[in-house]
Amino acid sequence: MKIYWTKRSIPELRNLPPEIRKRNYREASKCARTHIEYWVGAGLFALMIVILTMLFGKVFPGPDTMMRDILRSIFTIPPSVIILNQFEIYAARKHYRHILMRET
Repeated sequence: MKIYWTKRSIPELRNLPPEIRKRNYREASKCARTHIEYWVGAGLFALMIVILTMLFGKVFPGPDTMMRDILRSIFTIPPSVIILNQFEIYAARKHYRHILMRET
């Protein structure tokens, strides 16, 4: 499975102007939330948050301070969001390719 880092890297959106690209992506991703692929990604998102939070506690033990909470958030949230985003793009490309490719 290819990882899409930006909206521009999605083949259907590559040649569209930025405002149309943003609108098409937003609409297709909103529609993708009705499919099982998105919800599998959402489940993995939650699971990754839990696993990475526990892993952070094991690797970096210490008192619960605000700075440690900020570091834990930086360590756990971005990888989890990337996984959720990939499932959302997969569902949008699979079921709503026509929305992604619209030019108006």
